[in-house]
Amino acid sequence: MSDDQAQEEFSREHPSWARGWAMGGDEAPAFWNVGTYWRFLSTHASTNGRSTTFEELCPPGVVAPPHVHDNEEEAFFVLEGNLVFLLGQREIPAPPGTYIYIAPGTRHGFRCDSEVGRVFNTLIPGGFDHGISQNGTPAPRVVMPPPGTSALPVWKQLDLQ
Repeated sequence: MSDDQAQEEFSREHPSWARGWAMGGDEAPAFWNVGTYWRFLSTHASTNGRSTTFEELCPPGVVAPPHVHDNEEEAFFVLEGNLVFLLGQREIPAPPGTYIYIAPGTRHGFRCDSEVGRVFNTLIPGGFDHGISQNGTPAPRVVMPPPGTSALPVWKQLDLQ
């Protein structure tokens, strides 16, 4: 789906979106990319470029190898799993409830040391979603369990890409 198509669909479903909006999780578009299930909670288009937010279901192992965003701030909130974040040269254990903030220009990455990891991930400004939707594969929309409830049953039922 192109960015224009996504914005058109979003605007149709949320006619007053410029003043704010709410969306149920089962309405959010989803993609498979690099073994991770990305559910788009907000996109570059739906925030006028201000931010992008995902809910991610992450496989065990390295999810994001070390990399740097020159212009974006990035933040994660761990909902489930035993994750380990790399910030510069430091490894930081990140169990559920951990918030990680990454300033632009900071070398970072993370891995999942459990059967599944689940995070909220926000980037400011938006735009990172373009790479996920353009390089990923559309995935089924699924209803995620509420925070504090394991997403492992959902993960096991998904057709892993």
